[in-house]
Amino acid sequence: MAAMQPGSASAEWRKYWPLVMTTAMGMSLAALLSSIFGVMLEPLQNEFGWTRAQISSGPAVVSIMGLVLATPAGMIIDRIGARRCGILVVLTSVTSIAAMSAIGDSLWHWWAAWALFGIAGAFTSTVWLAPVSTIFRAGRGLAIAVTISGTGISMAVAPAIAEYFVQNHGWRSGFLALAALWFVLTLPLVLAFVPRQPSAGEDAGADGQAATQHGERTGLTPREGFASPALYLLFCASLLSAMTGVALILNLVPVLTFTGLARAEAVAIIGSMGIASIIGRIVGGVLMDRYDVRMIAIAASIVSLGLPLSLLLFPGVSWAAFAGVIAFGLTGGMKMNAIVYLISTHLGTRSFGLFYGIISITTSLAQGIGPLAANHVSDVTGSYAPVIWATIPGFLGAAVLFAVLKPEPGSLKR
Repeated sequence: MAAMQPGSASAEWRKYWPLVMTTAMGMSLAALLSSIFGVMLEPLQNEFGWTRAQISSGPAVVSIMGLVLATPAGMIIDRIGARRCGILVVLTSVTSIAAMSAIGDSLWHWWAAWALFGIAGAFTSTVWLAPVSTIFRAGRGLAIAVTISGTGISMAVAPAIAEYFVQNHGWRSGFLALAALWFVLTLPLVLAFVPRQPSAGEDAGADGQAATQHGERTGLTPREGFASPALYLLFCASLLSAMTGVALILNLVPVLTFTGLARAEAVAIIGSMGIASIIGRIVGGVLMDRYDVRMIAIAASIVSLGLPLSLLLFPGVSWAAFAGVIAFGLTGGMKMNAIVYLISTHLGTRSFGLFYGIISITTSLAQGIGPLAANHVSDVTGSYAPVIWATIPGFLGAAVLFAVLKPEPGSLKR
């Protein structure tokens, strides 16, 4: 009977599961280009003669846009709500992806399409995480996890779809088909289930009353947040983890083929990481509602080392690459889950959009600088080995920063 009490995780999920389904699809759209980047890299290089570093300059444009727009975007979400912002994010994202199918041989065309995607990227993933982080309380960890697991949907299915179009209809058709598919799947859900107004502090109690007293969001003001060491520790942990991880993951097809695997094997292995990511994030979400989130983040950072170590110790060995990718898929998403959760507990939900908007700058930087640097190294040296080695201190450094963070205020978790 206790599980059905107002404010319980069960009650929250019974009322708000459609919202979580919607935000998961929003995250899936946000991760779509990252999921197919490695598949599209070689076809673009073959058609236009661009270097891999030049192609990777597209995500770098998103990085620049994120630096400029992420914090204002978070403030806009706090002010006008996730619904209106979410609709604009979906429309802008699919338009930019479709526009990539029509680019010419000028890099300016490529950059313009990525700049449009960067406008949406400045709001993502704050626009999808803000509603679940404020509405859910008892089940917040799992709600965040399921939302973020949407990135695993793209990673699991989008590379195979993109590869089918590359091999049978051309890479241009691949961009267009993926944009159309995600538009049809995502926009109706946003229109149907994302609240019209910010519903901070609302919970799924039987009487529909707000979870927090007087229905107000709790937590630090912007000024208090900027004075908190937790904001900077989470920012740096996210930056280290994302920069090294994204540099490897966005280039995983060419990285795996560099180690000696066939292209078909590499594409199949990437799909397995998407499935592992979904499982890992959901399991991590359940654990975060019960245990110290910092410990989960530390463990996830250390286990993520399985990917670079497997590629370095067993190059070209399918089972080793598969095991390393699965290890990263299971734990990589837990770190992002943990960062979102720790923002909501250490900084609060009063200005969640602002604080997460600031920390999401790290993702923008990683998506822009990581692949660009990795492919520049590949162009100059003909090797991805330095990139693989660089992930090791990155993951270890993130683990140290999570360890320095103080325990969750008032927490009785183990």
